[in-house]
Amino acid sequence: MRFRMLCPSSLVAAVLVLAALAPEPADPTIAPADLAADPAIVDEICPEVQAIDPRLIGLWHRHDAFGDGDPLAFYYFHAKGFGIYRYGRVGLTNTHSFDFHTGDRTIDLRFRKTGQAHAPRYRIEEDASGTWLILRGDPREAGDEVRYRRAPDPTAACASGPIDLHATRGASGGPLGGRLWGEEQRFATGGLGFTMYQLQPQTIDGRGVGWYHRGDYDEWLTESLTYRQQGDQISLGFTLRHETQRTGLTLGKASDGARTLTLAEDPRDFWRAHTYRDMGPSFAATTCP
Repeated sequence: MRFRMLCPSSLVAAVLVLAALAPEPADPTIAPADLAADPAIVDEICPEVQAIDPRLIGLWHRHDAFGDGDPLAFYYFHAKGFGIYRYGRVGLTNTHSFDFHTGDRTIDLRFRKTGQAHAPRYRIEEDASGTWLILRGDPREAGDEVRYRRAPDPTAACASGPIDLHATRGASGGPLGGRLWGEEQRFATGGLGFTMYQLQPQTIDGRGVGWYHRGDYDEWLTESLTYRQQGDQISLGFTLRHETQRTGLTLGKASDGARTLTLAEDPRDFWRAHTYRDMGPSFAATTCP
């Protein structure tokens, strides 16, 4: 099955799930290279891309964020004319996707969820501390001019990013950790929503880290977590909220043979029982060094 990437002509039916980018040492990543891993797929779905300044392509950070709770904001621009804006704090973020093109030192942005359009002026400067994107009329930050520094290390991708689930679906087997456990729901009003626990591999005592994602592929939140499995019990700690919950878990199989994870009292579904399907290996586990 083919899942669409972000394009002006399509609603997103592929996942752009990200945890936090470069400065977040514990988060999964947006790897620009991974988004473009199969150019044929993107070209097929996005055949018409308007003019884009190649200097703009990449990841631009508003803050130097190093640890849980640090302010975080960044823009990511893809060469095919789509991108994301993420904001919040390390450990708990919200992400908005958009389409864009450039012209006459202006970025024409259209946020997918709301359809709101903006046209901030921009310039790119370099100094001893790096390369800067300066926006005048930034739609997401106050001030006459707002500065974003380019992420200096391409491997910073391994700190957060869009996950194209068509690359991981169908994988089977494996333990609780190192997997994407998710659920999708198509809305009668249009769009495709999702909830997902992204669990990294466990240590010998059952501990691990991960992320909880919820949204509709145009806007979504990402929340970092720690977990520990002990037999048929799992303890989930949501880092920035200083919240710990314990619940029973059951690993089973759906009628079509897909592996399932059922949380007896899902702390992110108001303590109701919730069943998630195995959607493949955890992105960061298979892509990042």
